[in-house]
Amino acid sequence: MRDSRRGDQGAIDPGLRRRVSISDDGSPDAVYLDGDLGAPRRSAGRVVIEDENYSGRSTASRQLRRPMDSRLRDRRAAIRRAIGRKRLTRLSIAGIVVLVGVAVLAVLGSSWFGVRRSEVYVTGKVYTNTEQLNEIIDGAVGTPVILVDTTDIEVEIESIAWVADAVVRTKWPFGLEIDIRERTPVLSYPGSDGLFRVLDSDGRVLDVIDGWPFNYLLLVCNDVPLLTVGEFAPAGPVGAAALGASLTGSIRDRVSLIEVDAAGTDLRVTLDDDTKINFGAARELFPKLVRLETVMSAGGVLPGSVIDVSTDEVTVS
Repeated sequence: MRDSRRGDQGAIDPGLRRRVSISDDGSPDAVYLDGDLGAPRRSAGRVVIEDENYSGRSTASRQLRRPMDSRLRDRRAAIRRAIGRKRLTRLSIAGIVVLVGVAVLAVLGSSWFGVRRSEVYVTGKVYTNTEQLNEIIDGAVGTPVILVDTTDIEVEIESIAWVADAVVRTKWPFGLEIDIRERTPVLSYPGSDGLFRVLDSDGRVLDVIDGWPFNYLLLVCNDVPLLTVGEFAPAGPVGAAALGASLTGSIRDRVSLIEVDAAGTDLRVTLDDDTKINFGAARELFPKLVRLETVMSAGGVLPGSVIDVSTDEVTVS
């Protein structure tokens, strides 16, 4: 009788048989299985199973990994060298740019590109003191254009009595452009020395001249000090100058005289037909001018009349 167990073993499908090889070389055990575990009926290559928990490495694994590790190290070293070269290149370019910039600034800041007197252009000058203006310009001549302090020059020019505003611009490579806006003269008054002081609307003395400049309104004011060019008058003349600058054409052309005290407490205007207008204190002039315009436009004001617009209740007598 045949052994049933033996018969059972003989009945195992040959395609399911596996070969196990165990070697004792001090390395972790590896199992070699012929065939493909995923497809047991197909012919396959050899599958290697290693113990991952083992701290060492098999000889085959070391042989495979050593060339790979070497290539990775070489690759990383090459990348580091490339990065270093790029940084060095960038630093070199930046250094060259800085050196070129310094050289350019050194040349532009030299006397080669200094302001030339023939390249200075002034516009808007009519009454501005020529001697003072030339002195300021001469101070800028020779200064490298890129180093010219235009703000400082503007302040100096605006210190000249006739100048209200000044704008200074550099003009490459050797010039300056100076644009001046002058003050507008409004009236003049005679001083105790017989000379006339010309005032603008701010009460600044623009000029001191011999003889009455009839193009400007005439102001009579006592106890005013002998002012020099560039100084500001007391409150009375300042108020009178502000009034003269605000008069409308229909009234301004008829004004023959403006009178005020130094403190500005009594401001009066005389017209060409001897009509007198009392403004009172030399302040809050706009509403007073509105009252005056209202009375004059209504008509009926006789020559020699006295018009009082110092208060809300305008009187004509």
